[in-house]
Amino acid sequence: MSVPRAIDQEHTIFDHGGETMPASFAVNLCGYRNGKPNTSDKSSAASVELGQIFFEKVGVPEGQVNDKTDHTWSHAMVADLTEALEPTAAHLVVNREQPAHIFEQYAHLEAFLKLADDESSRIDSAMKTLQDHLTDAEDVESETSGLVKALVDALGESRAQRRPLLDALGDESLPKLDISVHRPLDPASPANGLHLVAGFSLKWSLRTDRLQDPRTHGAKMASLRRGRMPHFAAVTMEPRPYFLARLGQGTGDLDCVYHLHLPALTAAVDEYYTKTKSHLKTRDTFRRMVDQRRLRDYDDLVAYLKTL
Repeated sequence: MSVPRAIDQEHTIFDHGGETMPASFAVNLCGYRNGKPNTSDKSSAASVELGQIFFEKVGVPEGQVNDKTDHTWSHAMVADLTEALEPTAAHLVVNREQPAHIFEQYAHLEAFLKLADDESSRIDSAMKTLQDHLTDAEDVESETSGLVKALVDALGESRAQRRPLLDALGDESLPKLDISVHRPLDPASPANGLHLVAGFSLKWSLRTDRLQDPRTHGAKMASLRRGRMPHFAAVTMEPRPYFLARLGQGTGDLDCVYHLHLPALTAAVDEYYTKTKSHLKTRDTFRRMVDQRRLRDYDDLVAYLKTL
């Protein structure tokens, strides 16, 4: 079992120029699982070592244990953003797990969902009840019974024509937003509803099978919108530059990647990636991402929202 390195309080990020943790709630989400940081890939010794250095810079207590972060994280982030925005941007509302179609840019997706909700089974049931009633009334050969049969046939033809059209439209849906930030529209606006100004995909740590989710979400957000595209980004606590680069150096699906503690991560990367030329190249790639603002700090997220 890997043993967490003892934290040298003189070398935590809290003593670097008097800085405080950007996302103050994040330190409580950090912890060790079987002696390994919960941001690390437990099967990778390099990932565990970097994670331990990172936790030292953050100031995570050595004995702190934390297994689950997802739901706790989103609740904590909503509370943190709401408090941060209250003084200057109280018009913004922060929520978790909201469907995109409640916002005016994506309201048309709800219309598709309603269209796709085939009511024919309920109609068929009502028609069968009516036919049974006519049969019981010994009116099977009457003009009324013939009209009912014609109606049943017409409904069947309509359903047969409708289904290929729905299939051709494809899946016009979006996953729920992990975190959404919206403002009310002007009551005089024809749209009259909620305007999504920002959405965030939360990924505590990154793995190959998780990288594509935020980018796919962002691409669909862009292609399905009607009107202004909301700010859309991923938020993570992942310490490995390789995975951050794979997520952040995309084709515009994400505006950027926000890190919950970029100052601590920068210090950890500068300490760990010095052993080989390959390490130095990784460090330089990381620095370039920061310089290009592909990778930003959580404080930048808060500051940007205050301008909306």
